[in-house]
Amino acid sequence: MTPKEKAIELVDKFSLVGLQQRNEGMQCAFIAVDEIVKEIQCNAFDFGAAVPVSVYTYWKNVKKEIEEL
Repeated sequence: MTPKEKAIELVDKFSLVGLQQRNEGMQCAFIAVDEIVKEIQCNAFDFGAAVPVSVYTYWKNVKKEIEEL
């Protein structure tokens, strides 16, 4: 799934929760992806976990795509 497809999927899912408006769904998706990115960074720093750069890049790109929706 491309970052754009994932961004759309997340926004759509969060827009359906509690019948929220699309703008609110975008904010929820943005927060969720932001948390994923922070966890990747923390785990790599705190635990020396080897997170592939491609995983980090993918989620950063999803975040960018959400911003552009």
